[in-house]
Amino acid sequence: MTRVAVFGVGSTNFRYAVATASGEFCTEPTIETTKPHRLDDQIASAVGELRGAIAEDLDAVAVSAPGLVDRDAGTIRKLDAPSGRTVPELEVRAAVHDRHGLPVCVENDCNASVLAEWQFGSNPTVDSVVHLTIGTGIGGGVVEDGQLIAGEDAQAGEFGLFSVAPDGGLQSTGVTGAWEAYCSGRGIPKYVSHLLDTGEIDSDPDHSDLAESIAEGNPITSQTVFTSASEGDPFAEACLERIHRYNAVGIASICNAFNPGLLTLGGGVALNNGEETIGGIERYLDEYLFVDRPEIRLTALGDDIGLYGSLAAYLTRADDPSLTVERQPVQSTTD
Repeated sequence: MTRVAVFGVGSTNFRYAVATASGEFCTEPTIETTKPHRLDDQIASAVGELRGAIAEDLDAVAVSAPGLVDRDAGTIRKLDAPSGRTVPELEVRAAVHDRHGLPVCVENDCNASVLAEWQFGSNPTVDSVVHLTIGTGIGGGVVEDGQLIAGEDAQAGEFGLFSVAPDGGLQSTGVTGAWEAYCSGRGIPKYVSHLLDTGEIDSDPDHSDLAESIAEGNPITSQTVFTSASEGDPFAEACLERIHRYNAVGIASICNAFNPGLLTLGGGVALNNGEETIGGIERYLDEYLFVDRPEIRLTALGDDIGLYGSLAAYLTRADDPSLTVERQPVQSTTD
């Protein structure tokens, strides 16, 4: 039985476990804080822990991570860090191979996640699947009839850089009006503060605890905005409506371009606020959508989608007919 050390790396945390080709975990997923500048060493050390946790040895290592991935070299370029800055290059394959002598597969996290949806999360009757991650940043991927649409240099899926507000004052990685500058976990606090500073949304601090808190210089998070809106804060509610509309613009653009049968949402912002996020998108989506509306739902793979994604990427690229696994959804990890 093939055993693969699978890693789902995020900008903030990363998860790892041992999995079989059928998507069964041999160990409980472990979570660590991501240390961007020494991630290659972190992964190599974690492989050592996993080798000691199972009776049989590992066959391979598979990693999904944010940033630009060089599949041939097994490196991550421009790893996305929580600060918004990027780490130039991490030689993941070399670090693991030097210490453990194991083959290593490295894939971009968004590409890996949509492969996970195709292989383990979606109904086998769906031919075109999109996965969208709304977390620290925004990204995604598309699979058509089992084939990842990766682009010339395997850099496709940077949906978070769609310009949903080209005349807006915010940007991400140099792209003016970028979707993730307004709707991601990193972008929402800055956008909400911007709306208060510019007065684009009329808010009376006497009637908005959120506006008052920002005015007093207190730090907020994206979850602060969602929580304040759920408690009836009028400024937070107005900000979220703008965020929902931008999400609808971005998702409609993806749908108009790729006509998916299923679009799933993952990432901390979406998973922690699923009903509100999907409801907000659906309120505005038809204003921007031309093609038939796909099914839109949260990923059934939950926080483990990066683990399933790295495994799916390995299975896709492994030159071994014995690793061909029928497409079948696993039990939801969000139940």
